[in-house]
Amino acid sequence: MQNIEIPHEVKSWINDAFASCNSRITQKLCNIPNVHEPSLDMTFIEHFSQLASPRIFASNWIVRIDTHYLGGLRHFNRWEIADIGLLLFFRRGGKILKSKVCLLQSKRLYPTNEVVREDLKIDYEIGFARLADPEDTAVSLSHMTEFNFDDSCRYAAILTKDRQYEAIKQYYQEKGIPVYYQFYNPAFIPFTQTTPLTNYASPDQDLVLGTRIIPATILHRYLDQKDKHFKPTLGEMKNLIISENFHYGWSLEFFATELFMGCTEGYVFENIDDERIQSMFYRRSGPISAAIAISIELPE
Repeated sequence: MQNIEIPHEVKSWINDAFASCNSRITQKLCNIPNVHEPSLDMTFIEHFSQLASPRIFASNWIVRIDTHYLGGLRHFNRWEIADIGLLLFFRRGGKILKSKVCLLQSKRLYPTNEVVREDLKIDYEIGFARLADPEDTAVSLSHMTEFNFDDSCRYAAILTKDRQYEAIKQYYQEKGIPVYYQFYNPAFIPFTQTTPLTNYASPDQDLVLGTRIIPATILHRYLDQKDKHFKPTLGEMKNLIISENFHYGWSLEFFATELFMGCTEGYVFENIDDERIQSMFYRRSGPISAAIAISIELPE
């Protein structure tokens, strides 16, 4: 499969799109430190849904980004393998030159008090009535809560060797399509937020952490040495990927633009009729909750 040299203006625009997505998600986490992880996924999808019109560049290359959100069912062995699927298509003259895919399994960092609003089975059973949950009236809205984030904080929704953990490993072994953990973090650490807020605002420092990507194979190789139901900390992510430019994993925009769009990461497939692609994207019981397709059309 050929390598395709992408013009700087096209690559830069896509990089900026993922960087602004990273910033938007991170700002939400900083302002709402107990936000549940699916809400951050929806922010990811909503961000790219605003870029659906094809964008033409001076070089006559064209980029279109399509999104589709299915919602949260637990699919493969009753567990979703990934929250977001990324598709990449290079096209020219009505023909697809190259196609790639990768899967992102999202996990948010929990604050030191581990107080996070979780999606529970009852949320799906009673629907909108959850918004009037009488349990929430027991505590005044003026109650002050401090949320602290540092290297000791855990990705508490990752449980080593539990059902989802093992399902992700099994899926990769059976399908060969790489899965990546997408970690939602605050803009920097240490970070503290107190609610109620006095105002919604961007963090007062540059984004030096934010959304980070680590291949599931690398993370699992490390976590397989731990006891069952071990929850990894942010500090344990720091040196899993050896890079001069990145600690705690690759930034979202670097992963998308330099690695996935390049020749390093992701799964290259020859045809959309590939059974692995069909079972992933064309069945309601597939292993993902949402998908983003980036179509890049080369000049004739």
